[in-house]
Amino acid sequence: MAGTKLATASPATTTKPANSQASFIHKTLATVFLALFIDILAFTIILPLFPRLLEHYDKVDGNDETSLYYSMRSAVQSFRSSLGIESSGLDIVLFGGALGSLFSFLQFISSPIIGRLSDRFGRRRVLLLSMIGNGISMLLWIFSRSFTTFVWSRVIGGLTEGNVQMSIAMISDLTTPETRSKGLALVGIAFSLGFTIGPPLGAYFTSFDLLHHFPILQGLPINRYSSPALFAFILIVLETGYLCWALPETKGFQRAETKESKPTRKAQKSENGIENKEPLRHTAHRLNSIHFLFLFFFSGMEFTLTFLTHDRFSFTHSSQGKFLGFIGIMSALVQGLYTRRFARIVGEKVIAVQGMIACSFGLWVLGCYAYPNSAGWLWVGAAGLAVTSGTVVTTLTALASYESGRGDASVLDENEGDNRGHVLGVFRSVGQLGRSLGPMVACSIYWVMGGKVAYQIAAMCVGGVAVALVMGVKGNGKAQEKREKKKTQ
Repeated sequence: MAGTKLATASPATTTKPANSQASFIHKTLATVFLALFIDILAFTIILPLFPRLLEHYDKVDGNDETSLYYSMRSAVQSFRSSLGIESSGLDIVLFGGALGSLFSFLQFISSPIIGRLSDRFGRRRVLLLSMIGNGISMLLWIFSRSFTTFVWSRVIGGLTEGNVQMSIAMISDLTTPETRSKGLALVGIAFSLGFTIGPPLGAYFTSFDLLHHFPILQGLPINRYSSPALFAFILIVLETGYLCWALPETKGFQRAETKESKPTRKAQKSENGIENKEPLRHTAHRLNSIHFLFLFFFSGMEFTLTFLTHDRFSFTHSSQGKFLGFIGIMSALVQGLYTRRFARIVGEKVIAVQGMIACSFGLWVLGCYAYPNSAGWLWVGAAGLAVTSGTVVTTLTALASYESGRGDASVLDENEGDNRGHVLGVFRSVGQLGRSLGPMVACSIYWVMGGKVAYQIAAMCVGGVAVALVMGVKGNGKAQEKREKKKTQ
């Protein structure tokens, strides 16, 4: 009975024959990818709606002195007045930055907790619990006639969102260090496809007025943006059911490999036989810092993109969706045709640096040249950001995952990856802190100094992060390790 119970709770802890193991890995990776794609689809539906969504709440709650919206708007206006700026035209930009920062800051708090829980109770259980939180979040958005309810939906969503983090942990559980970049690229491809399809769907469903099509809903606290919220909720329900049916547990998965191919403490010792963990810790800390800085600058400017196109080009919901869709398609192509294929050849660090250079180029072009009389530059700059989306985070995550499983004190020797969820959770947490602070700071600079200066500053700062990666992190992932092995043989 005890053996049966253990097998039910953690079916992946048994070493499988090579053929069945390969089939298990393939099916599980496919399940993780599809579920993550659906999750990101639901998440990105709201992106092109933010500017007009805030305008909607300004009309609904803007004159109610007791509302949360009124209080937050008053704080924004007081801050603007303290800077001596009279124009209120960009208030919505800073307001939007605050909402974007809120979600990511809550992820910064919850990511290490979710990771540690997954190490203790398993990836599958924790992921399914997080899906319940996502469903509640979307349900609140459907009925968010007031701004306060909408904010609560973002709070619950930020605290419980765990699909991306669990997907990274599960892929790391299933892959070897040599195949990890290829596996983690699936996360980037899911993001790219989600950002391609989700925003246009959000813009499309905005045209459907639920009260017009379903008069029976009269009296419920819904609004003109409840249609995309309802569609997102349906996606979350479908995703949860699919995960319950198809997803196995991956924590403790043991690959059928020889002892020589497994990383051990012995392999991590110096020539005199003394364990040397400090370089690994230092590398992990530097990667965390670089991850934070990159996402601080990149996500901040990424969040202002819809405001830039709204201000300079007067983009509609449909135009915003097409613009974000273009970035998503380009990013998916980069992930599939370049990052997945060449990470093992040129090295993860090289690809990450290339992506940061593309980011600097794209931001500079958007800030200096993308205007209505030269609209082509808008798409050139967007292409640069698409290359960034398809390269940097995937390769940085791969580098961090190597540190989590090759001798770090936080990972147990006899069961490599026992604390992987927590280690990767911390890595994601610092990245989310960057995402939480970035939009607020970027929107403030955009608001005070204008789009051109904001994008120029960000371009130079991302270039500095690329230099820090080159100078501060030794090695180049698995590609360099293979070359070093050949030299010693």
